[in-house]
Amino acid sequence: MKSYNVIRLRFLSPLHMGEGKENYDFTASELHNDTLTAALAAIKAEQGAGSDEIFRFLSSFRLSSAFPFVRKTYYLPRLAGRMSIQGCEEEKLRKQLKKIRYVESNLWSQSIEKSEINIQESWIHGAYLLPENTNGTAFVEPFVNQVSQRVSVPRDFQTDPLPFYFEWRFFQPEAGLYCITDATDSLFDELCELFSSLGESGLGTDKNIGGGHFVVETDTMELPEVADANATVLLSLYLPQENELCHIDLSASRYNLLLRGGYMAGSTVQSVRHLWKKSVYMFTEGSIFPTVSPIEGVVADLQPEWNQPDMHPVYRSGRAFTLPIKQSTV
Repeated sequence: MKSYNVIRLRFLSPLHMGEGKENYDFTASELHNDTLTAALAAIKAEQGAGSDEIFRFLSSFRLSSAFPFVRKTYYLPRLAGRMSIQGCEEEKLRKQLKKIRYVESNLWSQSIEKSEINIQESWIHGAYLLPENTNGTAFVEPFVNQVSQRVSVPRDFQTDPLPFYFEWRFFQPEAGLYCITDATDSLFDELCELFSSLGESGLGTDKNIGGGHFVVETDTMELPEVADANATVLLSLYLPQENELCHIDLSASRYNLLLRGGYMAGSTVQSVRHLWKKSVYMFTEGSIFPTVSPIEGVVADLQPEWNQPDMHPVYRSGRAFTLPIKQSTV
């Protein structure tokens, strides 16, 4: 087993994560690592860090995307593709199994060391797979989403107010989101300080009216080191370097792609916040590649082509947080 540092975000107010478009009816389902690292980079920019320093900072550590936790129960993303299970009638439960998005960490660890895992029907709780009596407590859903109606009032009062719907994510008192990092010692301390500053200023949409505020807690997590691994799984978004693609057989991989872009809303330069960043596709969490060669990823500059003196680089981290796994067929 290998020990990793964990940063826990325990939310004090509801959260709304934008999907890169003007649609507030739904909050984004995931809080990805590139969003978190971009928010940390924005804080460093506010503290006076230049573009080169921010690039070096983003290139100095790996961060997983944020996953749910309840007390000491941690969830990890299900592996891409069809789940291989034992212990229940698979075909009977196939529809339920398709809905699973998160697997309790100990059971998840078993799944990356074996080609199949043994589960029971009673362990399935909607989008979560949790063995009975894990940590001695019953299943608690980490968060619930709630849609409320709001009204947009034009600043010039020349047109009628427009109603719209807005979805908030409310976390249970002992629940939140966590991410795993390979950062240690002073770099880990710096990350915790930056996350604390982010928690005070807020994360996501409508942070100016109290949304997305959280406190930071730290912990450690042990994940298996698979000695006879034959594949690699992602716990973050991943933007590959060009030379890495020759090590990855996509035809034998199991993966999903996600388009990343959006407005420069986090810029410290107010005059460019309305601009649309360049877009890139990234491999998503849970994707599996049949290789044990190192997968690194890149920090990309998505700066739009805009002739303005105070334009600056827009870094998006596609550095991969990976674990080796054993898969019978990939």
